[in-house]
Amino acid sequence: MDLRGRLIPDYRIDTPVDAPLEYRPAVTWRCERCGKLPTRGPCTCGKRCYYCRHCLIFGKLRTCDRLVTDPRPLDPVRPDHHTELNLTSDQQRIAEAIVRTIDQRKRLLVHAVCGAGKTPMLFPGIERALSTNRRVLITAPRADVVRELTGHLRRAFQQATIVSLFGGSEDRLGIGDITISTTHQLIHYRACFDVVFIDEVDAFPYRTDRTLHRYVRQATAPGASLILLSATPSLRDRRLPTVRLMRRYHGFPLPTPRLQVPYGKHDVVDWVLTHAGKPRLLFVPQVEALETWQTCLQQQGITCETVHAADPDRITKVARFRQTTGVLLTTTILERGVTLINVQVAVLDADHSFSSAALIQISGRVGRSADFPEGDVVLFANDRSDAMYEAIDHIKRANREGFR
Repeated sequence: MDLRGRLIPDYRIDTPVDAPLEYRPAVTWRCERCGKLPTRGPCTCGKRCYYCRHCLIFGKLRTCDRLVTDPRPLDPVRPDHHTELNLTSDQQRIAEAIVRTIDQRKRLLVHAVCGAGKTPMLFPGIERALSTNRRVLITAPRADVVRELTGHLRRAFQQATIVSLFGGSEDRLGIGDITISTTHQLIHYRACFDVVFIDEVDAFPYRTDRTLHRYVRQATAPGASLILLSATPSLRDRRLPTVRLMRRYHGFPLPTPRLQVPYGKHDVVDWVLTHAGKPRLLFVPQVEALETWQTCLQQQGITCETVHAADPDRITKVARFRQTTGVLLTTTILERGVTLINVQVAVLDADHSFSSAALIQISGRVGRSADFPEGDVVLFANDRSDAMYEAIDHIKRANREGFR
């Protein structure tokens, strides 16, 4: 087993390794894998060892365990050229800024609206990194975003080794020329990525979980370039050198949400029927509301499915929804990282639990295709919230800036 760049428990090593390995205690006053404080309890070694409860999903670590790495340098990166691009002048400006950041080994925030076409803007920078023997990491907080990015990167870079890491992926513990990973999976890596892109840097849970920030720092090699990507960056991220793109690649404005306050179930049913023949995505604030609204719609003869983060069939359901003009009820799991052609969007109880950033991202699902650049976004609510008005104001300001 090749352990270079990876920190794993020694009890997982089941094949000989032809290299001197570095061993360290797995748990001292803190967990040496995730950095959290341990708990003391009975252990299989017969003593009362400290163990980490916070990263149990990756395997139990105790005081009597060891973590191991292979200190040899990683294998050379294979250069590769991306497929032909057709970038707009604004996209080309962002792409050149990313290439300069990589050449200078600096940091950059790319503040681009939803649907600006951020992914192809990364390709020239990735190509430059590979040509200079630098290993690339693209990380995002959510597995759906990782799956979407993996498809784009594999089509664009057909010679490079691309590894995709998320819960249940087949590439577990792998390292590619290009690695695409959820931030959680970076717990296993140490100082092995020379160019790091963090997509959807403002997304939950990365936005609020400092442990995930630690994982990214540990996986990043000294002197690496760091590029953050977001449509709704925090004030903290805006302190970095920033390039902005407030216009979608196809030149049409962002759809501005309209409010319906107050509303009843018949209003939602009327909206669904009005857009018959188009895919319709309905967001709810809690998982518990999914079944309630599904029953309501089915009583009106409207067939629909539900999806949420813990749904074991969510990948199949989303894939099926892409091929239909049906109705899908969802939590905020689909607020970002998913491109659906000609989709129409409604937010139910928009005054409950939805942040302005979430409402902006949800609105950004509409009109992403050049063939269907417009669409309807409606916020159903029974009260008015600051988040709703902040989201609408943000989108209007972005449109004004994008069309100056």
